[in-house]
Amino acid sequence: MLRKLPIVAVFGQGSAIGSDRADLARAVGAMVARLGAHLLTGSGYGVMAAAADGFVAVKDRAGWSIGVVPREPDGPLDMPNRAVDGRPYPNPSVEIAIFTPLPPRVADWRNVPARNHINVFTADAIVGLPGGVGTRNELDMAAAYRDESARSREERRTVLVGPIEEFAPEHRALFVHAETIAAAERHLSRVLAARGFPLRPEVGERAAS
Repeated sequence: MLRKLPIVAVFGQGSAIGSDRADLARAVGAMVARLGAHLLTGSGYGVMAAAADGFVAVKDRAGWSIGVVPREPDGPLDMPNRAVDGRPYPNPSVEIAIFTPLPPRVADWRNVPARNHINVFTADAIVGLPGGVGTRNELDMAAAYRDESARSREERRTVLVGPIEEFAPEHRALFVHAETIAAAERHLSRVLAARGFPLRPEVGERAAS
């Protein structure tokens, strides 16, 4: 019987990050692997690469590291985006790369499509880490789509991880902030169970504790 796995997206800073922030992102990626989910990122560097590194390092994982690759914003449709230092997307820890003709983000995102729409629309649950304009755009989308406004705060599919002061006030008000990776895992477990995904037994034990 075909077993459908949930998809958990991790959003965060795409530029260079310090060792503490990289460790946090890797721990988040490993947590997604323990949930028995696929990992979805924007396929770039910084938080995206660190989360993917942590995910693929889990040996008994069921899911795959998926990266949605935007085009170079000012380039032709078939030119993948590059990091500030010139490295091409996707990062080496992306196992399934989905190449798109879309730019990473657009100003008029309510009317013009971008790569970030694919990330937000595809995810069953989302982890937001601190980031810049692109991350804020994805969190704005996470609030606007999939009937999130009709759900209670605790039922929303997005959890914030990292220093709370680094998130915009409106995102703090909209989403649950997890103080620890374990708290984020419990929130995601509830969200995914509500969406009909059975948990691995060991995940259920952690979520109930």
